[in-house]
Amino acid sequence: MIMKNDRRLKLIMAAGILLIGLVMLALNYIFKMELWFALLIYLLMIVLMLAVVLYIDASRQEMRKDIEDNLDEGMRDTLEDAGVGILVYNDNYEITWMSSLLIERSMNHVGEKIFNWLPEIQNLIDGSTDEELIVINEEKYNVTKKKNANVLSFRDISKEYDLSKQYSQEATVLGLLNFDNYDDVSELEDDLAYFNTNIRPLVYEYFKEHNLVYKTLRNNRVMLVLDEQHFAELVADRFSILQTVKREAKKGDTEMTLSMAFARGSSDLQELDQMATSLLEIAQTRGGDQVVARKVNEEAVFYGGSSEAKGRRSNVRARVIANTLKNLLEESSNVIILGHNEADSDCIGSALCMSLIARTYVDDVVIVAKSGGVEPTVAAVLKEHQKEFEERHRFVTETEAINRLKNDSLVIMVDHHMAAQSNGMMLLKDAKRVVIIDHHRRRADLDTKPLLAYIEVSASSACEVCAEFLPYLLKRSVPNALEADMMYFGILIDTHRFRVRAGERTFNIAATLRQYGADPAVVEEWNRKSFDTMKKITKIINQAKQLQENVVIAAMDDNEIYSRTVISQACDDMLGTKEIAAGFVIAHTSEDEMAISARSDGSINVQLIMEKMHGGGHLTGAGVQRKEGTIDSLREELEAAVRSYLTEEKSEDESYIVS
Repeated sequence: MIMKNDRRLKLIMAAGILLIGLVMLALNYIFKMELWFALLIYLLMIVLMLAVVLYIDASRQEMRKDIEDNLDEGMRDTLEDAGVGILVYNDNYEITWMSSLLIERSMNHVGEKIFNWLPEIQNLIDGSTDEELIVINEEKYNVTKKKNANVLSFRDISKEYDLSKQYSQEATVLGLLNFDNYDDVSELEDDLAYFNTNIRPLVYEYFKEHNLVYKTLRNNRVMLVLDEQHFAELVADRFSILQTVKREAKKGDTEMTLSMAFARGSSDLQELDQMATSLLEIAQTRGGDQVVARKVNEEAVFYGGSSEAKGRRSNVRARVIANTLKNLLEESSNVIILGHNEADSDCIGSALCMSLIARTYVDDVVIVAKSGGVEPTVAAVLKEHQKEFEERHRFVTETEAINRLKNDSLVIMVDHHMAAQSNGMMLLKDAKRVVIIDHHRRRADLDTKPLLAYIEVSASSACEVCAEFLPYLLKRSVPNALEADMMYFGILIDTHRFRVRAGERTFNIAATLRQYGADPAVVEEWNRKSFDTMKKITKIINQAKQLQENVVIAAMDDNEIYSRTVISQACDDMLGTKEIAAGFVIAHTSEDEMAISARSDGSINVQLIMEKMHGGGHLTGAGVQRKEGTIDSLREELEAAVRSYLTEEKSEDESYIVS
């Protein structure tokens, strides 16, 4: 500002001299003055003008000195006590003046370019940010810029920063721990004794090492109290207790894993308690053997969960859920059943099963299957047996379903639990009564508010989950052979022909479906590949390249459209190779969408890999869809996600090697 005033004064003086000269020339021309007399008057006027200018400048300098003296005397102490320093720079970003506080703290950089001293101040000066936290000589300064002026204020916030950091480190974190398989272990006296003498003490010793306060709530549940600093230590340790317990349980030939939940970011203990309880439920519905943590107003973060979910369901739980579902059905005027986009055999089979159950209690039942797409193999079966299916079920579009939606309608989502994946996404926005029945690992936040969410990750398929309700809910009819075939088809595909995720309950349900008339020969005929499909699968496999010794990726950047069925079948065929543990196929599934299909033999958790890319699924089968980007960019992102996962797994394994 001072330099601009000096420049203005010089311009005024030059303009004045020029103006006087012009006036004198005019007078000489008009009055015919002698030249020497005109010059004398001209010089006298210049001297007079210079005297006036010098007087103005002296007055201004005296005023500026008075202001600076007043600032020094009246405000310097206040600014310094408040830890505020001032810096002035010119239009060339050269520092022209610094207050005594900055100079006294060995920060005298007058004459230097400000960016040479503080390059991190760039965003503040160009207006991208309103303030910056700068660390200088171990002191923390909050730096702000005066609006429309080349002036920066440095406020020393070291004490506040350190206090805030200390408060953050000492903030309360509330946790819950659950021994996932305790009910199974406690049924055998030897297993229970081994647990109490070998596993439980290991867990409590781990808590003591990390300064956690713990309190046993019941035999399988423990409450944990800690602070942010010690929670950070647990994260750095990667919650090694998960692996420690699994290793110790393996020694004793028992099935035991842990689920833990940590709630953070609030001083309200009741809020933390509710959050921790909800998070623990999420960890368990995702299969246990993992930690889930959340800070208020932030997304949940998962740790662990690399092993397959064990069969923790019981007939009692299935009966309780069935009874709850029955009550909801009896209170409904109509039922709308939703599947996911590009519905597969598991989706359609479970929708048919729920339609059959719902019609026992409600006359008006529809399945949304004419919107969102159906996989070609399943679509061919529906078309071939259209008349038979429509005799017992009603298929509609999403628009038709929306027109049927009422306040007391019951909307049942099968084989998915996120509205974004649904073939009735718009309907779900207005639905007031929603039920979720699924078997995929649950996302932390549901984008619907269901009355009932039954997500059984230990089940092989949604068909298996729904078929378990049949003995408890069917009254008037049972599945016919065609419906049983479709449910059997869903289980067959999701278990890769009973090779993965097929437990005792899976085979029991398959046997029950056989009793209803399911014919494996018919289902195998449905699943036979056409010659054109075989050629596409072969083309995909030929394109596959090894990323790691046991991981292959096929990226189909050939401008051809591949159905999701084809890319998933190609993944399945890759796993038929002895050395391959996981296969990934990237391809265009429509003109404006790409997809990744991921499959594994169970030794690699493809669900965790897909979650890194904002997809989902379960341990042996997962995927993700994208509308933006290219095949190459998606491949690079996938490779990074796979390497990250393998590095994390290797790090965990090496952390627990006993020498």
